[in-house]
Amino acid sequence: MKSNMLQEVDFISGIRKLLSYNNIISISGESGTGKTTLSLYLVGNLLTWGKSFIESCIWIQASELFPNKRLSQMFEIYLEELEYIQNNIFIQPAKRSILSLEEQKSIIETLINPSTILPPSLKYIVIDNISHHLRYTLQHTTNRYSLLDRFYDEQLFPLILFCIREHIHLILIHEVTYNPTLDRTKPFFYSLYDRIEKIDIVLHKVFNSEKRTMKISHDQSQWKFQYILAHNGIVMV
Repeated sequence: MKSNMLQEVDFISGIRKLLSYNNIISISGESGTGKTTLSLYLVGNLLTWGKSFIESCIWIQASELFPNKRLSQMFEIYLEELEYIQNNIFIQPAKRSILSLEEQKSIIETLINPSTILPPSLKYIVIDNISHHLRYTLQHTTNRYSLLDRFYDEQLFPLILFCIREHIHLILIHEVTYNPTLDRTKPFFYSLYDRIEKIDIVLHKVFNSEKRTMKISHDQSQWKFQYILAHNGIVMV
């Protein structure tokens, strides 16, 4: 157990170091690999790192409801940290997930508007999952490339500029699809996100095992970890 705890501290410390070079994290993986759980694990530990209890987070429920139960399980023996996290993650929309691509655009526009009063010491924005409504809308349009360009120009790029200007870390959660040309899974609309310099975290299942693998790529470097999804969230093995 002590070894696992040291691994987890080293992992969060490594993520903090990477975030000093790049403010965007992209998390992708198949269903059941724990994309949302990992995002919650990262944000919870980053917000309470060193018990500084200063920073805050906005969590945008683009397609998935915020995992309150999982948060409580993850920090159930760290009650001071749990209370701080619960009080300093601000969920948008508050009581449901986003209903359409237009609503997502409106929420992002409001968020980055200079007149918007942001949570104190806002340091993290999570979008779970950013391409869900884009994927649905593309199924009902004939002008695919125009829609992708508008999404980039009206939502993604302005949000990235805002995060750079305000020194905010942006965590984007993605669904994936199998790409037969590359013979591997890739985030939906990966060509859109490949325009962005970011920290890539890709999650995979391991055949016939409860273990999962996590590959982190940034610049020309790569790291690989194994983990399991446990009652209390992500456990490094």
